[in-house]
Amino acid sequence: MVEIYICMGSACYLKGSKDIVDILSRLVKKYDLKEKVKLKGSFCLGPCNQGVVVKVGDKFFKKMNVENTISIFKEKIYPYILEIIEKSDENE
Repeated sequence: MVEIYICMGSACYLKGSKDIVDILSRLVKKYDLKEKVKLKGSFCLGPCNQGVVVKVGDKFFKKMNVENTISIFKEKIYPYILEIIEKSDENE
């Protein structure tokens, strides 16, 4: 199971982390990842001045907002999720 952490700390929350959760939830469904990906709210992930911050595996995605979340997911997060899943399948 790949866990995606969305910062819900005060700085990120004020920058729209709730909207990011909603968008990512829809994308997980759209890309048929419900059985492989779990969205989790998180307290501060660190770089508050670069929020909204999302963490997938060991990678951080910063400055996420309503306008760029879909493109960041398609271009960076989704391929990284597939990479994690592939490595996990190889280890089984």
